[in-house]
Formats: sequence, C-alpha cells, structure tokens
Amino acid sequence: MSIHRAIVAYYGNDLGKHHRYRSWEHCYSYFQRIKPDGLVANRDQAALQLAFYLASWGMYRGSSFLLQYAYTVHRRVIDLVAEPCFDDLWQANCGESETDGQLIPQVSELITGIRQAYEPFVAANRSAQPTDTLITKIILGTCGCLPACDRYFVDGFKSEGFKYSYLNDYFIERVLGFCQQHLPELRKEQVRIEQMGGIRYPLMKLVDMYFWQIGYEKGTRTLNK
Repeated sequence: MSIHRAIVAYYGNDLGKHHRYRSWEHCYSYFQRIKPDGLVANRDQAALQLAFYLASWGMYRGSSFLLQYAYTVHRRVIDLVAEPCFDDLWQANCGESETDGQLIPQVSELITGIRQAYEPFVAANRSAQPTDTLITKIILGTCGCLPACDRYFVDGFKSEGFKYSYLNDYFIERVLGFCQQHLPELRKEQVRIEQMGGIRYPLMKLVDMYFWQIGYEKGTRTLNK
C-alpha cells in the first residue's frame, strides 16, 4: 500500500470537526503552542488536555488503571515532558534529519520517565500498565516524536517486514530509518493535510497513520473471511 493511499484512507475528506481523530490534533496543537515553559505554568490544563485525548483514543477502558483516577494522575508526566533535557525533542521533526539517530537516547529516557511517573498508580491497582501503547500515545500527543504502538499499528508494521517485540531503541531506529527512506512522500502528505486542515502533522504522526491503516485493513479482511 502506498503512503498516500493509506493516509487518504485514514484521513478522509469527510473528517468532520467533531470527529474523534480531532482529539489528537487538539492535544498536540495545545502542547506545541504552549511549549515546555507554558506547561509549567498551566500544569492542570495540560493534564486535562492529555486526559481527554487519551480517553478518546481508548486509554480509559475498564482494564486501564487510568480509569480509577482523575486527570491529576497525569501531572507527573506534564512535569516530565517540560524538563529541559527533552528540549531537542520539542524542536525536532523526528525523522526529518539523517542525524536524528542522536535523539534516540533522549526518546528512551522519556519512555522510562513516563513509566516511572505512573508507577505509584499502577502499583496501587496491581496493573500491568503503563503499556507501550499508552506511553507512545502520550509521546505522540505531546512532542510527537514516536508513532502510537497500538495493535493495528504493530500489525501493520510487522506485515511490512519490520520486527517489533517491544518498545526499545531498535524500534525507534527502524522508524527513523523508514522516515528517511520515504521522506519525500511523507513531506507531500504533510503539505496536503496542512492545506486541508490547517495543522502541520509531524512525520511520526504520518508514520502512525500509514502503518495503522495497513493493520486495520488487514484485520478487517481477516474478520470478513
């Protein structure tokens, strides 16, 4: 499947202004507009933005530890993403530069930090979370430097010949490599979506849409057999 066809299938012309997919746009736009300095001053508002996006994207289902808590459970994550050590992740359009491999240690540190931020709440509920899906959805909705590793994305990623076992440096490296290999096509989709909707999607969101659509269509075909 071409990148263009997959993204058109995901982001159709009939995507209304109240569509669930807009939740990511609202969250990402808020975090990009307010930046780390603003997050410190607007900690609760940022936590609310993140909470609603995550709820809209399936992270508040009954099995999730998040369901047991108010939006304030996200305050530690807001503090984390605002830390100066992650400034490079806010400034980069990850996947755009051949040198973005240098960002992998920072992305890994952010992943570890998010896990640790939720540990007290996870332990209290004897939950196996936070999952890779939750962590990557948070990163995609804030600084936008990773795709969201949910079931359809992972299925699509694997079906295209990429290995995925869990969220690690090798996965980040493979995604960055995919961006470099398909950069002209991804940039065209950036421009097209920006002209349609007025928001410039980061490359990792486009990668997310591409592999998710492949996984979704693969799953649909399996169910219809």
